[in-house]
Amino acid sequence: MTITILLLGQARQLAAADRIELDLPENACVDDALPAILVGADQRLTTVLADEDGKLRRSVMAIVRDETIDPSEAGLLNDGDELSLLPPMSGG
Repeated sequence: MTITILLLGQARQLAAADRIELDLPENACVDDALPAILVGADQRLTTVLADEDGKLRRSVMAIVRDETIDPSEAGLLNDGDELSLLPPMSGG
């Protein structure tokens, strides 16, 4: 299946592109997609998105079809979906 990843907020500023297209196996979860998203990425982007286990940080919202989803749950992504990743906002 092919999904589009939209990087939002701080992730968009740190990434080379704000949109990434990925081919994933059926029943893949967001955590399965994360390594492909971070290939060649700036270390700061990796720090913003991934925890020490290489999974999506709990503070990053994963949004599909206007719903926040559990990044470790399989079967929530479908062919043609747009997955938005929104790290927490910072600043003042």
